[in-house]
Amino acid sequence: MADDLQATVCEVPDWGWVGLVASERGLRLLVLPQPTREAAVRAVHRNYPEVIVVADPQSLDITGAPSPAVAVLSEAARQVRAYLAGARVEFQVPLDLRGHTEFALSVWAVTRRVGYGETRTYRWIGEQLGGGPGIYQAVGAALGANPVPLIIPCHRVVGTDGSLHGYAGGLAMKRRLLALESGQDPLAGL
Repeated sequence: MADDLQATVCEVPDWGWVGLVASERGLRLLVLPQPTREAAVRAVHRNYPEVIVVADPQSLDITGAPSPAVAVLSEAARQVRAYLAGARVEFQVPLDLRGHTEFALSVWAVTRRVGYGETRTYRWIGEQLGGGPGIYQAVGAALGANPVPLIIPCHRVVGTDGSLHGYAGGLAMKRRLLALESGQDPLAGL
């Protein structure tokens, strides 16, 4: 079947276990670091209950060309590890965001323009989309539904006063990611 999904969880030193789900078209889900492999698998299954979680694609001995989905998982795992090690500032992983609203896709496209080490406000994102009543809350809701945090860097979006607001991985994770990107010790204060 063309849309068969593949999933994996991979350990990232000093961060935990990250979950990934991909189709042949691209990455569909990135689960932020969890404390254990089992927690990452549970998080993957909350979103995709039927998907089978395979070994970390970077640990597999694949002879011949891997399936397109496994190739996406392997590349995504490599790039996530490099990003969380402070060795990568942007992602070049194809995304498969089918099934999401046009509004969410537009919010995510604007959010992807926020550069490494920068922050923007919910208001700024809303203004990039034309503003209007209720748009800031709608931006927050779209960012809350972001299936691929880090790649769509919703952790870089803050309140108008610069304060941190909700984040799927929790505010401690948001602080840690912003510290990583600002060159601070991401383990400080944990």
